[in-house]
Amino acid sequence: MASDIAKELIAYNKAKSLPFYKLRSILGYDYMIYYFLLGGRMAGKSYAVTDFYIHQFVEYGRPFYWLRLTEAGTRKLLLNNAEKLVDPDLRRRYKLNLKTRGENVYNVTIDENGIEHKKLMCKVLALSTFYSDKGQGFFDKDYLKTDNAYYNICLDEMNREANEKNSFDIVYAFANEVENIIRNTKHNIRIICIGNTLQEASDLLCAINFLPDHFGRFKLVKNKKQLLAMIYKLKHAKTDKELQGIHEQYKDCDFGKRAIVEYMEPTESYKAMRNGSAAEILAADASTFTNEVQIDSSLIARHTRFQKPTNIIKFAKGHSSWFTVWDGNVIAPYNGQQATTIAMRPYIDEFFNPDLQKTIITLFDTRSYLFRDLSTFKRFQKELQILKPRK
Repeated sequence: MASDIAKELIAYNKAKSLPFYKLRSILGYDYMIYYFLLGGRMAGKSYAVTDFYIHQFVEYGRPFYWLRLTEAGTRKLLLNNAEKLVDPDLRRRYKLNLKTRGENVYNVTIDENGIEHKKLMCKVLALSTFYSDKGQGFFDKDYLKTDNAYYNICLDEMNREANEKNSFDIVYAFANEVENIIRNTKHNIRIICIGNTLQEASDLLCAINFLPDHFGRFKLVKNKKQLLAMIYKLKHAKTDKELQGIHEQYKDCDFGKRAIVEYMEPTESYKAMRNGSAAEILAADASTFTNEVQIDSSLIARHTRFQKPTNIIKFAKGHSSWFTVWDGNVIAPYNGQQATTIAMRPYIDEFFNPDLQKTIITLFDTRSYLFRDLSTFKRFQKELQILKPRK
């Protein structure tokens, strides 16, 4: 155990000394499903993931899925035979000859007889139109039974920009798109989500109820030994009946979020590289370049002991949009408490009083509430912004 920790620290510290991000040290956590990479612009996150996924395709024949939020983003990647998806040096290194057709990116090879062969390397999909992907043949129930099978998925630019139009629910669209691709698969999955900044609340990080308030690597997993045992059994199951038995055996186990969050501290090499650049001259303090976000922690009540639930604030019908007010002024995620309900919008099967809604908004705007943690604060703030969007 001590030697494993030492190796991890060495790999992590070595990665921190490099100007561009390297994936190697984080990929050892192969029992995770989600890998969140948060770092400044031009830190090499997308490049590192593209390099790794292409290597997986060339070495093991594993196609991958590259997701963006909008169709405009995917169109740019697919133009001129995926010119913006794969960097020129990666094309040369892996001897790629790429052609696009619709959302598909193929690598084309020519055999000794001059016959052209196309092999699917990547699908480029937009979350904003996930509903049109329903019914498409993404999922193959026998895929994981083949040699070297693995699901490689990347969501690039996972956060909306501060002033970008909010036209769809990122979490709902992403969850459904992932379901379109892998259905209920629980192993041999690698979903990497890339973001530039924490200045605005990240929808996906709020969904896993974790927002880092300092640089570092955070592992959100429980019962690791049981999890590894389940994955081992799933990988070696030979029949559908065996798979069903394993799922039934572990159905009550809580493995946490199975996510790892890497909040990258800008290295001295990275800072030196950015120093004096055109963007740095105009916006030296922009968090998209520095990744250093000034977080106001004055409203965070981490060590407060809760006594009595006062109200349940509901923004929607689902429990994920409910919050408990403790002792009149401390807000925490709802967890089955019983108290007087305050509905923040009509038509959610609760009594709606617009005056109470305005009171909650005023209390938030006047900084009268405290919050259990940063994630709760950002989630509550996001719900209010949806309720009363900026003009």
